[in-house]
Amino acid sequence: MLVAAPCARAQQRGRTDPNPDGSIEIEQVRVGVLAVGTSIGGGRLQFRGEEHRFSVRGIEFGSVGVSSLSARGEVFNLRRLQDFAGRYTERVVPRTQGAPAGPETRFLRNAAGVELRLRTERAGGQWRFNEAGVTIELR
Repeated sequence: MLVAAPCARAQQRGRTDPNPDGSIEIEQVRVGVLAVGTSIGGGRLQFRGEEHRFSVRGIEFGSVGVSSLSARGEVFNLRRLQDFAGRYTERVVPRTQGAPAGPETRFLRNAAGVELRLRTERAGGQWRFNEAGVTIELR
C-alpha cells in the first residue's frame, strides 16, 4: 500500500504518465526572411518495437536567419499510430539565468492528446514573435 499511495497522489495532481509510449528523433532546418519563415525536416518514431519515419513541416512568423534543430525525446499518450500525425503546438521551458548553454526542453501536444518531450540543440540564430508550431505526417 505504501507504493500505491504516491502513485494515487500523482494522478490526483494531474501529472501525466511518467512511462513513455515511444521515443522520437527529429532533424529540422528552419529558414526565415523578414516576416515569414518555414521549417523542413523529418524524423523517426520508435513505437511498439517498430520504427516509423515521418516528415516535419512548420511555419514561423517573424523569423530571421537560418538554423538547424536536432531533437531527441519521449512520446506520451500515444495509443494508436494514427494519433501521432497532426499539428503540434509547442511550449519552451525557459532556461534559468546563468544556466550553462546546452539542450532546451520543449513540450509539444497535438489535438489527439499525444505529447512529445524533446531535448533540443540549435545551431544558428532566429528571432520570432509567435510560438512555433509543427505538423507531423507519417510517411
